[in-house]
Amino acid sequence: MFKITCFAPIDPSDLEQRLKGIYFKTVRKGFEWSMDGSTFRIEPFENQPRTSMKAYRISFDGEIHGGQYLFDLTIGCLEPLVTCVECILDYPTMKDVDWMKELRKRPSYQMIDPRGLYMKKGISAIVTNDSLTLKLHSRKNNNLKLVDALKEIDILREDLVPNEDCNLFSCLQEEIA
Repeated sequence: MFKITCFAPIDPSDLEQRLKGIYFKTVRKGFEWSMDGSTFRIEPFENQPRTSMKAYRISFDGEIHGGQYLFDLTIGCLEPLVTCVECILDYPTMKDVDWMKELRKRPSYQMIDPRGLYMKKGISAIVTNDSLTLKLHSRKNNNLKLVDALKEIDILREDLVPNEDCNLFSCLQEEIA
């Protein structure tokens, strides 16, 4: 699941009115669009700044291109300030120890803290609660370019996804079942 933290010059109530036109549902903590098992959710922060820029957390599962398209359709046209992009990798077969072993055996990941904090190319890899979070923060007073940030994190995500052992017989068993 990908998460984007951004600030946009639109009040949550105004955003709600705009999103109704493109089939977003108002849910308990924000606005949600679902189709074919994928979800795109926009959640306004509970404690909003008093300035014109309001804070939002956007989360989506699925491909980065679909998430980028929906981001551009909803908030992207308002010239938001993107401050953080993250991806949470959560696999039932992987525990904290497994994630740390995986990161330790890769020399490109620099260990910052032995309790589960690593870095690669400015992207933090944080091991917590049997999951791995890849996180890219913007520098102070700077804006992340969303397309590039999503691509960078997606490259690391694809590299770290656990291999599902698939041989000729296991693939045939899945098709038969």
